[in-house]
Amino acid sequence: MVKRRYVGDGQLELFTIATHSSDIRAKNVRELMSWGMFNISNRHKLALEHSQGDKWMKIEANAGKSIASQHDNDILIFLTSHLVNSLNMGEKVGPRMFFTANEFFRFTRREHVGGTRYTQIWDMLYRLNDTFVHTNIDIGNGQRVESRWNWLPEIHRKTNNISGKVIGFEVVIASAIFDAINQSTPAVLTLDPRYFDFRSGFQKFLYMFARRSAGMDHEWIVTEKMLHARSGSSLILSQWRKLLTEVYDSGELADYKIKKAMIGKEKAVAFERNKYSASKVHRTTITME
Repeated sequence: MVKRRYVGDGQLELFTIATHSSDIRAKNVRELMSWGMFNISNRHKLALEHSQGDKWMKIEANAGKSIASQHDNDILIFLTSHLVNSLNMGEKVGPRMFFTANEFFRFTRREHVGGTRYTQIWDMLYRLNDTFVHTNIDIGNGQRVESRWNWLPEIHRKTNNISGKVIGFEVVIASAIFDAINQSTPAVLTLDPRYFDFRSGFQKFLYMFARRSAGMDHEWIVTEKMLHARSGSSLILSQWRKLLTEVYDSGELADYKIKKAMIGKEKAVAFERNKYSASKVHRTTITME
């Protein structure tokens, strides 16, 4: 549940996330899931860009800063999930939201105590605020236009006037994301709760790609070259394949099976949802240099 309160004339209405937010199912904007829009490693990265056909995107940070990571995306998933939940309950929603550290960590299945958790969230918000998306991809509002925006145009760390302790965070989510959510049928997909158990940004990217592409009843086979390009990784293909091998060895990616495949003479990756026998098989040989 999301509680609402007004914060003054001419200001956006503020939504306060309720403490039982861990009961809400995680969701992400659909068209953000099959593109590498975040840094999948823990190394400092200034930018990434890639394209497919006439669709393209460039992700870059303010001078000298690192772009947001796949783990930072957990904040956006957290906010998206609560906006969708509010819509499902018939409530009006807005892009300005307030939440506490405890609510975020409960929702993402993290166990953090002490003051460092506030610093951790603030650092995540800072990178999301610093990271800009420049793209012509329609992420769910029905319009194909070239646009540039940052993930969180506003971030605020709220403190108690007397004690000086942090009480929570107020943010404004990008209008591109909000517009994809705030419609009769939000352009989102539900994630398996085990997504938050992944400690690797690479695993998180693979799962997002599988959820968007393979969906519920497909087996989706994609060349390793294409998946490598979509990930936005700065690793050369041979190094990237070493990371992929570690995931192959487990054979599982939350509710998806992942295995080696071939498309002609091209090495490929096959994704299939565990709960279903695939009724359709999709193969793509698209590669991007």
